[in-house]
Amino acid sequence: MVRYKNRYFTAEIIPLDSTTQPLNLKTYDIVTSILNVTEQIHGEFGAAAIKNGLEVKYCNQSTQIAVIRCRHGPHRLLASSLPFLSTISKRKVQLQSIYTGATMVKCFKFLKKFHQEKINEALKTCKTEQEKKNVIEIMSKTSFEI
Repeated sequence: MVRYKNRYFTAEIIPLDSTTQPLNLKTYDIVTSILNVTEQIHGEFGAAAIKNGLEVKYCNQSTQIAVIRCRHGPHRLLASSLPFLSTISKRKVQLQSIYTGATMVKCFKFLKKFHQEKINEALKTCKTEQEKKNVIEIMSKTSFEI
């Protein structure tokens, strides 16, 4: 039996359109958008190479962060085509890759540290104690445990 290695891309999905509606991210829409962009950049070979192991393992609506799994080897094709992703389900977005890891656990550890840094940045901008309590309350709803 052969062991298949995977790579996990942690990406932040930033909406570019001016609507205030939240992104209703569905894993199917993300996967089809990734396949379409990879086919545009690398042709049918690139799309076929990443299609076998491509899966969205984690997608958070509130933080707009997704963890995308791909096979080791073709992950280079995926990494080179992710910056060119501009639409997901007819909404203009920008995909910013923030971490590439070999396991889901490492990605979630990175996300925990990433969220803590975001909380610290938000707390620095607060001027009153009430604002700090509000920030902590909002951020605690979006955080997760490993």
